[in-house]
Amino acid sequence: MKRIWVPLCLVIGFAMLAYSLYFWGGIASTPELGAIVRERASTFSFITWSYVSAGFGLLNMLGWQEAAVQFAHSQVGDALVPIQANALTALDDLFKVLPWYCRVSYYGGPLLILIGAFAQSRKPKSFKTFGSK
Repeated sequence: MKRIWVPLCLVIGFAMLAYSLYFWGGIASTPELGAIVRERASTFSFITWSYVSAGFGLLNMLGWQEAAVQFAHSQVGDALVPIQANALTALDDLFKVLPWYCRVSYYGGPLLILIGAFAQSRKPKSFKTFGSK
């Protein structure tokens, strides 16, 4: 049972990372809020800027913008309209209306990947000698 924790950590971490990239790429692709989010993400936090930039670029590359915008609208609902009224606090207001699983994925993805990578590096390695035995 011990052998499953590292791969499980990495799989769940990468799934959370993919969810966050898709969600934040969808938010960055929305016509009403996308420009504000892309502009303010770098001053808000590094992880938000990373999700917005990588998610937006990835969705543009794959052509999934419309589906991601609909997904983002389904996650935060009609809260996007009042958020765009004040561009300075747009990301703060957006974080207030995020569902709990989106916040868990926001922080949990990179954290689980780091834990999994650290646990993988700490695994005991077998030592092989040049003998025939």
